[in-house]
Amino acid sequence: MKNGWEVKKLGEVCEVIAGQSPEGKYYNNNGNGLPFYQGKKEFTDKFLGPPTTWTTNITKEAQKGDILMSVRAPVGPVNFSTQHICIGRGLAVIQASSSIIGEYLFNFLVKHENEIIGNAGAVFNSISKAQIEDIPIPMAPLPEQQRIVAILDEAFNAIDKAKENAEKNLQNARELFESYLQSVFANPGNKWEEKKLGEIAAIKGGKRVPKGYRLETEPTNHPYVRVTDFNDYGSIDLHDIHYVNDKVYEQIKYYTVTINDLYISIAGTIGKTGIIPKELNGANLTENACKLVFKPNIEPKFVYYFTQSSDFINQAGLNTRVAAMPKLALNRLSTISLCIPKSLTEQHGIVAKLDALSGETKKLEAIYQKKLTDLEELKKSILHKAFNGELTE
Repeated sequence: MKNGWEVKKLGEVCEVIAGQSPEGKYYNNNGNGLPFYQGKKEFTDKFLGPPTTWTTNITKEAQKGDILMSVRAPVGPVNFSTQHICIGRGLAVIQASSSIIGEYLFNFLVKHENEIIGNAGAVFNSISKAQIEDIPIPMAPLPEQQRIVAILDEAFNAIDKAKENAEKNLQNARELFESYLQSVFANPGNKWEEKKLGEIAAIKGGKRVPKGYRLETEPTNHPYVRVTDFNDYGSIDLHDIHYVNDKVYEQIKYYTVTINDLYISIAGTIGKTGIIPKELNGANLTENACKLVFKPNIEPKFVYYFTQSSDFINQAGLNTRVAAMPKLALNRLSTISLCIPKSLTEQHGIVAKLDALSGETKKLEAIYQKKLTDLEELKKSILHKAFNGELTE
């Protein structure tokens, strides 16, 4: 601890007020009374978002500039109140005294958010007023607090700007691939022909396991592919594959999917498509998905890329709310039309170009995602130094 600093309990330098919810009959959404906040639903990165509920029965209050802490799962996130409000049981108010600067306190609580643990080491599902007051805080002299806040503001503004640029570059990379993909199917060549999916493939459903049977987590010779295994990149996540035993396999062995098929989820998360990896060739397929078994001279991955186009999404009705479509019917899929090159060689050529651009896009995404992760780690490192008295200009 730096000379001149001392550790105090939060309750010694702040007033903590536990929230209390008014009766529901006093709630309204037309602006009568005080804005009412029950939990962290309206939290942003720093300042409380606009209210959606008001109450005419005022219980516990927070003023503009007070710090609000979420005290029920999740425990720890904080925001500044932007106005006079009423708070429910999911929040607590932390009001800084004259011995501590609000921004200094806020940054300390941000650093401390993931460190609020119970006596046995478990993360709290909720935290009481007394537990908040018992949190130890390193107290720098007021001039030092002001200096730390100024440095953190400058550093975090630079980090936020760098994150904004990385997120913009990430979005641009994705949009570049998306634009090229859409142009491929919007501008068919002279030697392309229009076909329905039912004309180029047999569309077959998967199979559920017998009622009451629980999938195996220990590997057997019979993997069972679920919709939850479908990733966002046209393939399968291999980290949590489930299996069936020999007896169940005998009952559902005709409902498998191969590396030459295209799968499409038809229930739950609808419209996820892809090609399974060779490790799962011949795996059993869930009843919540179907497979397209292609006729000769059709490249499965060409059709996969078509399923990523706006044309397919519109024809399948996937641009509507999922609630309006509990299941994607196989007969609807069979009537979806696409333009496809007559030449298998041309199909392969288009797939090769899309694969190459997709690969470069993924590399860029990985670079920008790593940069975003590194920036978050930098922010944590700066906060750590700040409250250990190690922060220099």
